[in-house]
Order: sequence, then C-alpha cells, then structure tokens
Amino acid sequence: MWNSDDKILNVSEPKVMESAAGFYVGQSCETELLWENGTTDIITEPYDRLSGYFATAEEAGAYLALIG
Repeated sequence: MWNSDDKILNVSEPKVMESAAGFYVGQSCETELLWENGTTDIITEPYDRLSGYFATAEEAGAYLALIG
C-alpha cells in the first residue's frame, strides 16, 4: 500500500504466481491507490507468499493441489 488512504478491495484465493525468483503459491490483491491530486487507480499486486519457490509452474501447481 502506498499511503494510509489506499484500500485493499479484495484478496485472491491461493494460486500459482511467478516472480524473478521462480514460481510459488500465493495470493494477489486489488488495491485502490488514492493520489495526492485526488485521482485513483486500481492495481493488482502480490499480497502474500504461501510457499517457497519452485522451478516450474507445474511443481507449484502440484503443491497448490496438495494444500487444497
């Protein structure tokens, strides 16, 4: 979140995600950003990482299936 007026609108169910470090099981969120000029933007960003990193999306998917 960028400032105290930003709002998390929703958090996803656990899913396979990717970063520069590899694939992982995590959650994303939609955040409404409120800028100083009063405008807003809605962005999707990582929220939580629920696993370690995996070399492939398939491995992360298998872990996701295991944890339900």
